[in-house]
Amino acid sequence: LLRFKGWIDRLPPHDALQAIYQDGDVLARFAAAAPGPNRDTVLANLRAVLGAALQLEGGRYATPYAFVRALKAGGLQAPAAVNPDAVRLLTIHGAKGLEAPAVLLLDTDTLERNLESMSVLIDWPGEATSPQKFLFLTSESRPPACAQVSMATELAARQREELNALYVAMTRAAHTLALSSIQPHLPTTRSWWQRLQALATELPSPLDRSAVDHGNSRAEHASFELPDLPDTPLLPQAAPTAAEDDLPSARIGKAMHRILEWHGSYDPLGPEAMLALTARIGREFDLTPEQVGQAQAMASRIRAGKGSWAWDARRLAWQGNEVELLHAGQILRLDRLVQRQDAGHAGQWWVLDYKSATAPQHQAALLAQMRTYRTAVQAIYPDAPVRAAFLTGDGALEEIA
Repeated sequence: LLRFKGWIDRLPPHDALQAIYQDGDVLARFAAAAPGPNRDTVLANLRAVLGAALQLEGGRYATPYAFVRALKAGGLQAPAAVNPDAVRLLTIHGAKGLEAPAVLLLDTDTLERNLESMSVLIDWPGEATSPQKFLFLTSESRPPACAQVSMATELAARQREELNALYVAMTRAAHTLALSSIQPHLPTTRSWWQRLQALATELPSPLDRSAVDHGNSRAEHASFELPDLPDTPLLPQAAPTAAEDDLPSARIGKAMHRILEWHGSYDPLGPEAMLALTARIGREFDLTPEQVGQAQAMASRIRAGKGSWAWDARRLAWQGNEVELLHAGQILRLDRLVQRQDAGHAGQWWVLDYKSATAPQHQAALLAQMRTYRTAVQAIYPDAPVRAAFLTGDGALEEIA
C-alpha cells in the first residue's frame, strides 16, 4: 500500500493505476476470482477505469482527487461485454452496426402510433438557413389550413423513418431472420408483419391449438420439464416453538445476548451507560428489573469467566460481534468471532456462541450448528486453525470437538 501511495502521490491517475495494475497483476487476479459468466464484464470494467483516467485532462494534469470527483459526478457509461453464447436483447437503434447469424424481431404487428396533441411542428428544410414555419398545434389530426402541407410532409417523413428502421432491423441478420408477434386487438395494414408476412415461411406456434389432441387437454409438444435443483444441506438448528420462545427464560437469554453485543469491543460499559442499557433492555424484551439483572449477571460472568481472553485487546488480532457469513446458501450469524495473537495461540480463529443454559455441549442440534459455523469460517481461512466453543451463563467455556 505504501508503494501504491507513492505512485498516486507522484503520477497522474492513469499512470498510477497502470503501475498498480501491473504490480498487482490486477487483471489476472480479478479474472481468476470472477465467476465465468461475469469474467468478461469484470475485465472490461477494469480496463474502462484506465480509459476514463486517460480521457480526463488528456491523462496529464489531472490529480487523483479530481479523477475520483469526476467518477462520482457520473456521466461515464460502463462498457458492455458480449458473451457469444448469450442472446442479446436490443432496440433497433441499439443494434445499428451489429450483425448476428440469427435475428428475431418481436412484436412486429403493432398498431400505428396515434397522432399527437399539444405538439410543435417545425417546417425547416435541410437546405434552408432558418425554419419556414414554427407552429404550436392543439391536434395533429386537425391541423389548420396553413399547416396542412407541412403536416403531410411530416407524416411522410415519419413513414420513411419507419421503413428505414425496418431496413436496419432486417439487415442485422446474416443468415436467418424471424418475425414474431401477437394478434393485435385492431387490424393493421402497414405494420412490419403485414409488409413481410407474404415473403416469409410460416412456422407452427409451439402452442398451436390445431395441434392439440382433443382426446387429451394437452399437446405432447407443449409439455416440458423443469430441471430439479440439487439438494442443499440445511443448517441444523434448534427451532423453538412460539410458546418456548416467549418464555421468560428465553427472553432473559436474548437480553444477555444484547448486553454482550452492546458491551463494546473490549471495555465494559460505564455505570451511566449500563443504567440506560438496563432500561432499554427491559422495554425491548418485556422484562422486570430483576430479570434484566439476571441477564446482566450472566453476561458479566461470561466476560469474566474462562473465556475472558476473548475481550482482552492484548491477546486478540481481530474481533467482531454478530458476524454474518454466507455458507451453503444460508446466512449464519456468529455471536462472536476473534483471532488470537498471544503466545501458543497465534493465528487461531475462535467461533464463540453465548448460551444462557448450562451444558449446551450435550445437545446434538447445538453441536451440529456450531460445527457448521466452524466449517464456514474454515472455508474463509483454509490455512488457519479454527476452533469453536460455547460461553455459558455460569462463566464456563465448552470447546467443541
